[in-house]
Amino acid sequence: MCDQEFRTIRIDPRYPFTNQTKACYDNYCDFYKCTRLLGDVDDCKIFKRYFETICPNHWISHWDELRDKGAFPGPI
Repeated sequence: MCDQEFRTIRIDPRYPFTNQTKACYDNYCDFYKCTRLLGDVDDCKIFKRYFETICPNHWISHWDELRDKGAFPGPI
């Protein structure tokens, strides 16, 4: 039995008709920009829920490694 609650995320209005690759990358960057600027606040967590839902796990782990090395090629 699973005790985790599952919910569908709402549509991101910035990407109504586009490939979700850009939405994945942008939400990953937006989450880390938000937490850098505001700290660990609930307002930033929506970006994390989006990228964890639509991004392949191996992309996330690769980007996390790049961030740890200071080599992530994005605006965070």
